[in-house]
Amino acid sequence: MGQRNVEFGMQLKGLREARRVSQSKLAERAEFDHSYVSRLESGARMPTRDAVERLASALLLSQSEEDALLASAGFLPRDVTSLLSDEPALGEVLDLLQDEAVPMEYRDNMRQVLRLLAEQARLAAKNQQAAGAPVVAA
Repeated sequence: MGQRNVEFGMQLKGLREARRVSQSKLAERAEFDHSYVSRLESGARMPTRDAVERLASALLLSQSEEDALLASAGFLPRDVTSLLSDEPALGEVLDLLQDEAVPMEYRDNMRQVLRLLAEQARLAAKNQQAAGAPVVAA
């Protein structure tokens, strides 16, 4: 039983209990066997994407709640920017990279800069681990 299974199960159970829905009722609404919902919540099973979407629909989850449930099961949410709520600058960059009104040359330059920044961060982390001391990028 993996950590992701347990995290998904705890999140599903919390959402279900917050709505005061029994496992049996949730299973009925999502057209699953009761034992399947029980195994999901205990972390004994991991759902398919379709199963997560059916559970979300049965629980009448908001889009952001469904996205969080999808992410906890290891699936990309419908709205990837919801994962970046703590990093608004990244959400803005993602929006710009997908905006066809922004010339392709600019979007390609942004991707290159992001690759370089990621590489610099990886090197800094590697150096910090090797030296055992903090490294500050210039």
